[in-house]
Amino acid sequence: MGRGIRMVSSLRVLPLLLFIVGSIFNAGCMGVGEDEVTLSVGYTRSNGTVVEEYVDGELISKTVVTIDFDFTKTEASTPFEFGIRDNEGQLSYEQNGKVISVGFSEHGIWDLTAFARSENGVEATEEIVIRIELRIEWEEEGTYDPKPLVIDSVSEFSDVPASSILIHSKVENPVLIENIGGGREVEISWALIDEIGIVCQSQKGYVDEGEEVSWNTVHFGTYEVHELHIEYEEGQDYIDVSQTVYIQYPDTYETDPASVN
Repeated sequence: MGRGIRMVSSLRVLPLLLFIVGSIFNAGCMGVGEDEVTLSVGYTRSNGTVVEEYVDGELISKTVVTIDFDFTKTEASTPFEFGIRDNEGQLSYEQNGKVISVGFSEHGIWDLTAFARSENGVEATEEIVIRIELRIEWEEEGTYDPKPLVIDSVSEFSDVPASSILIHSKVENPVLIENIGGGREVEISWALIDEIGIVCQSQKGYVDEGEEVSWNTVHFGTYEVHELHIEYEEGQDYIDVSQTVYIQYPDTYETDPASVN
């Protein structure tokens, strides 16, 4: 994604409601008894990945995971309302008829409750667990002093911690003058540093002109914020940096998707 992308406040999806409520519909359903609610909610997936893109240390885009919840087959003997409850109140949503589209902007294990409630107060519920992971894409060009990449693997609302942090970091020493060269070897070092300044992992690298060097690692200490540093140890050439970081969660923490037939 290019550098010319304009930053807008909508990159951050703000908390909206403690719960999402659909419209009230007349029921009159033949298959539902008196003062009864039959909840049926369909969804085609229960996981996704938020993607954040950074250029030269600045956030330029953030994609939100959207999952549709279909209440078309929900029935009741009287008019009813339906919706999705979230105890943390951090969901954004849109509604189209009996389908509620929920936007997830933060990584973590989301515990949701789908519900339908009749006008007489009779309610049916279904617990739904959604797994949202995070991928960070990071680019810097022409630098002697790469910026630290902050890795916040701590979810503010999830009781389940992230399982791992996957890091792929690549440093390139571009050709100084095309077809002529003239550049020199660059020495760098990587360091993954925790909140109190302890180096959890580190790696040295050497990269000649026109070449690249990578560091791939996994870290399981996900209970605190880390920073990924690249130190320019020795050399005279500018370097380009390309990094991808994944914050992952156990795939056992999600509800099997259902679908409305």
